[in-house]
Amino acid sequence: MSPRRSRRRARRRSATRLIVVVGAVAVLVALLIGGLAEVSRQSQGYDATSNRTLAAQGGVVAEQSNATATSATALLGVIPSQNRVGLQIALDGLVQQSAGESTRADEAAGATTAGSLRSGFAAVFADRAEAMSQLRAAVDGYLGMRPMPVAGAPGSATPTDAGDSTLLSATQATNRIAAVGTLLARSDSLYRSVRRTLASAPGHGRLPKSAWVTSSGTWGLGAIAAQVDLIATSPSLAVTHYLALRTIRINPPALPTPQGGSSSVSVIAPTSQISVDAVLGNDGTVDEPHATVHFTLASQSSGATASHSETIGLAADASQALPTVNFHVKAGTTYVLTVSVDLPAGQTQTVGTAVQSVLQVAPAS
Repeated sequence: MSPRRSRRRARRRSATRLIVVVGAVAVLVALLIGGLAEVSRQSQGYDATSNRTLAAQGGVVAEQSNATATSATALLGVIPSQNRVGLQIALDGLVQQSAGESTRADEAAGATTAGSLRSGFAAVFADRAEAMSQLRAAVDGYLGMRPMPVAGAPGSATPTDAGDSTLLSATQATNRIAAVGTLLARSDSLYRSVRRTLASAPGHGRLPKSAWVTSSGTWGLGAIAAQVDLIATSPSLAVTHYLALRTIRINPPALPTPQGGSSSVSVIAPTSQISVDAVLGNDGTVDEPHATVHFTLASQSSGATASHSETIGLAADASQALPTVNFHVKAGTTYVLTVSVDLPAGQTQTVGTAVQSVLQVAPAS
């Protein structure tokens, strides 16, 4: 075979191989495009389903949130007419309801794969829950109240944990409550954005309307300032201080009064030490962070006096046993024991705030 013919045959074989390769590549490209199209169709179908699920589950949360918003707006207008216990229960209820709605919103947001929808929807209800916590903190801080303890809940405030909290001024309370309105308005704006985005996304999910701030005047600074002024003069929310002794117990206990003996003198068996246990109660409407009780024991023979004081933090409408106070005594000696409450500023009630006893330690046999 001549060299020229050999070259022509080689060129024909190369062309044939090129055609085969190009054909194979075309088949692969077609398969790839078809696969991507199928994946896209499946993805759109999944997105549509998840978005409709978000709309269904989220709609329930939004309706619940609307009901809580109605309660919050109504409470804001009647705070001055409330009593302290009822107001605290109402505030605690708003916090618990909005927190539960935030949790359910997180669960509903997990139904969609769209990051902006998920985070945006959850953020709406997280802001509303935070707003109710801030509202409660502002009102409690102004009135010197605290959340009601939840039975069995971890970290619940103990009845006697009064702390050293400082009351908010009227200006501070006003600004903080007005800031709550700003946060709620922001959550309303975000909800409208999420609602529009979901309606135009695959599946065209429809969320109901949901707004907490329906009138700019309700949460405006001027309206809030007026409400705070009314709260300050509300008789039912007035601050009252009333510390009183619940019980006083002496150990060794007094012996039975002998026939013909004085009932005003308590005779104690021979001893070198007496112990005094007292229970202090707070019948006022505010916590008393520095509730103090004074103990004095004066000898009727020598005139010598021993003194001791105990200070505790005591929550409103709570009682607490004070640490035991011990005094050294001598057999055959008579003493006057006085237990008295250090009245906080503003307390005018004195019933039950001081107890005095004459103690006669029997002679040693």
